[in-house]
Amino acid sequence: MQKCLLTLLLCFIGVYARAQYQVSGTVMDQTGETLIGATIREVGDNNNGTITDFNGKYTIKVSKKNAQLSVSYVGYEDQTVSVQGKTIVDIVLKTSEQTLEEVVVVGYGTQKKESVTGAITSVNQKVLKQTPVANITNALVGKVTGLTAIQQSGEPGYDGATIFVRGKATFTGSTNPLILVDGVERSFGDIDANEIESVSILKDASATAVYGVRGANGVVLVTTKRGEVGAPKVSLTYSYGVQTPTRLTKYCDSYDVLTLFEEGLSNDGKSSQYTPETIAKYRDRSNPTYQYLYPNVDWTEELLKDNTGQMQANVNVSGGGSLFRYFVSVGYMNQDGIYKYSDMSEYNTNAKMERYNFRTNIDVDIRKDVKLMLNLGGIIQDLNFPGTSASDLFYAIKTRLPYYYPMTNPDGSIAEYANSEGNPYAMLTKTGYAANKSTTLNATAGVTWDMSRLITQGLSLTARLSFDADNYRNVSRSRGYNAYKFSIAETETDLSKGTYANVRTGSEALGYGVTANGTRYTLLEAMLNYSRSFGEHNVTGLLMYNQSSKLIDATDAIKGLPFRKQGIVGRVTYNYAGKYFGEFNMGYNGSENFIQGHRMGFFPAVSLSYVLSEENFLKNTSWLDLLKFRFSYGLVGNDDNGSRFLYQSQWTTGWKTYTFGHTGNGLNLGGAGVYSTGNESVTWEKAKKLNIGLDLDLWKSAIHLTVDVFHERRTDILCTPGTIPSTIGVTSLPSINAGIVTNKGFEIELEHRKNFRNWGYSVKGNFSYAKNKIISADEPDNVDKPWQRRAGTSIDEMYGYIAEGLFQTWDEINDPDIAKTTASNLQPGDIRYKDLNGDGVINDDDRGYLGKNSTPDKIVGLALSGNWKNFDFSVLFQAALGGNTWFTGSAIWPFESKASVSQDVLNNYWSTNNTAEQNANVFYPRLSSDHSDNNYIESTYWLKSSDYLRLKNVEIGYRLPKSVNKFLGVEELRFYANAVNLITWDHMKIFDPESPNGAVNYPQMKVFNFGVHVSF
Repeated sequence: MQKCLLTLLLCFIGVYARAQYQVSGTVMDQTGETLIGATIREVGDNNNGTITDFNGKYTIKVSKKNAQLSVSYVGYEDQTVSVQGKTIVDIVLKTSEQTLEEVVVVGYGTQKKESVTGAITSVNQKVLKQTPVANITNALVGKVTGLTAIQQSGEPGYDGATIFVRGKATFTGSTNPLILVDGVERSFGDIDANEIESVSILKDASATAVYGVRGANGVVLVTTKRGEVGAPKVSLTYSYGVQTPTRLTKYCDSYDVLTLFEEGLSNDGKSSQYTPETIAKYRDRSNPTYQYLYPNVDWTEELLKDNTGQMQANVNVSGGGSLFRYFVSVGYMNQDGIYKYSDMSEYNTNAKMERYNFRTNIDVDIRKDVKLMLNLGGIIQDLNFPGTSASDLFYAIKTRLPYYYPMTNPDGSIAEYANSEGNPYAMLTKTGYAANKSTTLNATAGVTWDMSRLITQGLSLTARLSFDADNYRNVSRSRGYNAYKFSIAETETDLSKGTYANVRTGSEALGYGVTANGTRYTLLEAMLNYSRSFGEHNVTGLLMYNQSSKLIDATDAIKGLPFRKQGIVGRVTYNYAGKYFGEFNMGYNGSENFIQGHRMGFFPAVSLSYVLSEENFLKNTSWLDLLKFRFSYGLVGNDDNGSRFLYQSQWTTGWKTYTFGHTGNGLNLGGAGVYSTGNESVTWEKAKKLNIGLDLDLWKSAIHLTVDVFHERRTDILCTPGTIPSTIGVTSLPSINAGIVTNKGFEIELEHRKNFRNWGYSVKGNFSYAKNKIISADEPDNVDKPWQRRAGTSIDEMYGYIAEGLFQTWDEINDPDIAKTTASNLQPGDIRYKDLNGDGVINDDDRGYLGKNSTPDKIVGLALSGNWKNFDFSVLFQAALGGNTWFTGSAIWPFESKASVSQDVLNNYWSTNNTAEQNANVFYPRLSSDHSDNNYIESTYWLKSSDYLRLKNVEIGYRLPKSVNKFLGVEELRFYANAVNLITWDHMKIFDPESPNGAVNYPQMKVFNFGVHVSF
């Protein structure tokens, strides 16, 4: 009996001993941030587990010294570690591939994806780097919902896109979203993509209310990389790309242009200027003089390259320990232009951009409860251009007649005629050059004090100070040139016998002009953060004060005054059991731009979400991962109205012609008058926003769906009073807050992904729709002309005549019941317009809003990606729908202002030489030898849809096997090729659909890029 009792006692002691081996430690991520609520379990005993506290610390009793711990946390890779007899085991979790989807950057903080109640979408660095562009704004469109991006130029240094969040909701104020880089207002287009961790788009009031008076147009948050705990990691990236225009308009040669010109002269009732024999000589090169006497210059072919290069390189280093972490990056970008003849002088006349990017982000843990952070960034950019601007140069290239004069004379001098327009070749190579240099430096320093031990658990205090300085120095070295008219008998074969007459005289010495200025921006922030869990109740809070001051490059004393803002930010969140979420956000802020006593505003927002998938009856289903419903409503503002101090009246002396009196010496004393009347009631725009959303994840995130429906009512939009008659005698009426706009739409994102042993794939589609409507614009009722009322139309709606096709016969021309313009020489082949007021005459009273917008209201993206063994690929299709462009101007209208003719006109215009069937199917009206008062005006006839579908991006990559990497002494070596803007399907055909009205822009570019990435 005693032996049995002894045996039982020893067993009990053994079991007790095994259960009493205690292990403690801290769980943190790669940046050294502690993870709250991470789960730690003993492998083999699922009942033995714990979670980390607010400081990321845990304590667990395991059964043996060599036990293993399984550690898991949402958004991070599960990890198993061996205790190996240690009593303290610190654990660093690596972020999973879905980290940026699981942890979302929000205003002044981060939240888990499950706890987000607002409308936020984000994209990570991997996706951004797949698009080989110099300006990062061009890498976003089609990849996130709610974002519209329009790129109207490919000129180096000026190729950034204009972006909108959920379309436009104001017709007076700025429509640009607030851009913040690491929490500070900064531009982000020139940042190196290798520096960026993520880009988040904040769209609804819940997400943007903390920005108060600046949150109405949405917010773009750019987060740069930070150091991770671990050994130093060095990454090098090098790529070289070939740029070529997406599309260049082709123009007719001299023979075709003159043939068409003769037909235009005939239509205009003018005498012929060129015989068929003379026209034929413009193609005949049997005699050497014909090249100069009968020139045939393709200005596009002569002055523009088929392709040019761009190069990018980056090296960055990151690493650190639990006390010190760092990320350091240096980048270089070189982008050449497409102009030829850049080496003809001692200076470069090609467009070129060189950019140097620097960034250092440092985190230091001074004590367990005190952390310092320091962000330093810099961008140095050197731009070079010819002495003639890109718009003037491309206008000349696209409009100059091919027979006007040769590019050069036989002796190499510039060829022109007396009083002729400038030679495009001379404009490119003989007008000097411009060198623009800019430097951007920014710095942010901050300290965070964890006051959990001092006051209460979960409380911390953060203070940050940011300083930015942007400076530029633009040097213009302009010059003139001499031009000559070459004359010679056309039968002469010796070109040296020709004579030269000077027709233009200019100084060929380089002038010198310089403009230099800069901006300075300071931001001070102090915030209290609170985060704590009470069982299944989780509470967070934020209270922050901020103030900023900005001095800009100003041209007058008023604009030179500092732009100052200050405010208070608040946020309270609550969730119960990860199931019910509530959030209140507010901003109380303003600026000096409004009258004292009316400078501050309160902008609250509330949001709720319900995670139905956390209910017991759904929680353990194998097919449902997440089903969440979201709701938000709030008020935000927009104080960027483009003007300063509108509450003040501005006076001037010498007003009009009024004489106040005379001085003793007979000089008149002019009167004083108000040239700008102030309005002390002027205020910011107010936007009330409603958002309803759905998030759904199925089959372990194999399928993901996000749907958002939104409605916005924007009020207090600035208007020039249109209902006050001029008879009151005020010549400059003050702006008033009378405009109202509604903006509504929806967004859908659907993704399917699957991974297998050696391969995987992903298909992701997104669709965004935003439609606005002007409710009020303080305008006359226009009862007799409702088509001219702005109310009921959309922002950016096109304005002009409604075309009803072409006159086909003289009977239609002579029919008194058909309204016509008062243009002379009206004849078949001219455009026919709709008589809106029925008075029998087409005039300005018949112009009106056309129901077509210049800005697309629908954005579509379809991304395909996959991997097989060491290969990976990605493809992005992107579309923009609902936009329109004026197909107008000298680059399009034949012979407008003595302009050239595109090849699109050939066999595509109304002519008496055509059959009736042919004339019914042509696009261009009958030809005129110069401007046509009837045809060359803005109407629906010249309104073209700018809808397009692009093969926006393609990338294929290959990673060397690990065995080869080990032999080479590298961690990873990847070769890749990618391209952007490969193929475009659209209605334009002759120029890029994103081109501005008239299409005299530097062309958008497609890029074929090859690169290598290596990390150590």
